[in-house]
Amino acid sequence: MFQTGPILLGQYRPVDTFLHHLDARAKMLPITLVLVLGLLTESFAFYIVILAALVLGLLLSGVGSRQLLSNSKPIIWLVVVTAAYHLVFSGGESRLVVDWGWFHIREAALIKASFFSLRLVLFVAIAFLITLTSSPSELAEAFTRILAPLRRVRIPVQDLSLILFMAIRFIPVLYEEFEAIRNAQIIRGVRFTGSVITRIRRTLGIIIPVFVAALQRADDLALAIEARGYRSDGDRTIYSHLRFGAREWAFGLGTSLAIAGLFYLTV
Repeated sequence: MFQTGPILLGQYRPVDTFLHHLDARAKMLPITLVLVLGLLTESFAFYIVILAALVLGLLLSGVGSRQLLSNSKPIIWLVVVTAAYHLVFSGGESRLVVDWGWFHIREAALIKASFFSLRLVLFVAIAFLITLTSSPSELAEAFTRILAPLRRVRIPVQDLSLILFMAIRFIPVLYEEFEAIRNAQIIRGVRFTGSVITRIRRTLGIIIPVFVAALQRADDLALAIEARGYRSDGDRTIYSHLRFGAREWAFGLGTSLAIAGLFYLTV
């Protein structure tokens, strides 16, 4: 059976919600703070509260619970690999929790597997939320505005924002390319069923055609940009005029203070 439907990451959905109307820079401030503090903290409570807030934000931004769960399936494999690595290699000499002959799980390994898996889910949820509620052009423009002072030291901010814009836009495009090639293989009689190893091996056979198609798209895009006379050092006009008003200040500062307070209480 064919599987269709775009993935959530990188797929902006124009819905009339509070987060959609916010300036992207107001969302980047607390998100950056979460990313920084998330790497510094060792508290499960911090991750759980922030993750619950992110899931609530996703649900309030037009994503149904069923759709959120279905789009989270690929993340499960990343979580499984992360947890398996720490269960095997991070035990040390801590207390044994599970002792099944040759298979051992130690307390430190179990804690690290849970902690780093939760961190991975948190970071993916952040990517889901920011790409869902802000269009790629808004994110690129916000990125350009934030890094504008770096132009004085000859950092190509315009080029970096263009790379960010194309990277976000290519996520759903590559997914659609992957699904098209997969469905073509199914029509030819390939079955992506069976054991996990068999499914992985047959799926890897799709990666090379997707990679080749991505290179072709990148080459066409480079020619299109060159044909339109793009110059990174030239003055550029702005299609969407961002406005950082009182609502953005209240959201950015309020959520940042709440995140900092949560970090202080759970440290």
